[in-house]
Amino acid sequence: MAYLSKFVILLAGVFIILSSTTSNAQNIKIAVVDIDKVLSTSKAGKSVEQQLKTRREAFQKEFTAREDGLTASQKALVKQKADLTPEEFAAKRKEFEKQLLETRNLFQKRRNSLDKGLGNALAALRKNIIQVTAEVANEKNYQIVLTRDSVVIAEKEIDITDIVLNRLNTTVSNIPLDLK
Repeated sequence: MAYLSKFVILLAGVFIILSSTTSNAQNIKIAVVDIDKVLSTSKAGKSVEQQLKTRREAFQKEFTAREDGLTASQKALVKQKADLTPEEFAAKRKEFEKQLLETRNLFQKRRNSLDKGLGNALAALRKNIIQVTAEVANEKNYQIVLTRDSVVIAEKEIDITDIVLNRLNTTVSNIPLDLK
């Protein structure tokens, strides 16, 4: 529904521009760029994706090991329950719960860090895509550049996605996935 509203507004804007410049309407040059394609197939986009995959795998490995350690600690605590005084058992249980909470907090912190790093990397990549698109539009004298997702039908001749993708690949091949 929101996309339909945006499309209608965008379409209305294009018609207003075209109708207000009826004498220049035939001279308006419009281009289309598929941002999603550029994000997913560019060298920088693939780099971000690979870095994300590597970090996720490392986190998964780390937390699987932590989870295994907590499971072993829990089993040991259950076995020791009969041999411990209630105070000793309560203290050991409290220590186990502390470790469990620390692991959950660390997991959440790492997950947030990964999400934030990914968001920053994608924002930087989008900024580069927009910059390259603007350069291509300026060179080719396009007055309007629309994203592919805002256009229902377009002739292949006005699609500048491959030009933008090739230019971006020569300009930016890697965007670091910084985690803090």
